[in-house]
Order: sequence, then C-alpha cells, then structure tokens
Amino acid sequence: MHEMLLALKSYLYACGWLLISILFVIIGYRLFDRFCPIDFSREIRQQNMAFALMIGLFLLGIAFGTLYLAAHVS
Repeated sequence: MHEMLLALKSYLYACGWLLISILFVIIGYRLFDRFCPIDFSREIRQQNMAFALMIGLFLLGIAFGTLYLAAHVS
C-alpha cells in the first residue's frame, strides 16, 4: 500500500509540473506576442514556415526549461 501511495504522489507531482509548464508556455507566448512587432496571425495565415519554426522552438524551449527545473528541484 505504501508503494502505491508513493507512486500516486510521484504521478501528482509530475502532473503539477506539467500544468506549470503549460502555464509558462502560455505566458511566454503572450509576452513574446506583446513585445515582438510582428503580427503573428498574419504570418501564420501567410504560412510563413520560418516564423512557425521560430515560435515552435521558442515554446519548446520554455517547456523543456520548465521541466528541466522540475527534474532538478525534486
């Protein structure tokens, strides 16, 4: 029973960090949109692949950075 509670605690801990990571990605995207002079929706409508790659890597970097922090805090 103790092992099951320990596994549940680890699962909930991981889910919490995942939610924090998603929140950081949303906040990072909004801040990047606010401070960058480029119109994001227009670039996406024009199917600008370089812009899509830049935004995707930016968001992936935020997510990996947050999860890296979570791995080293525990």
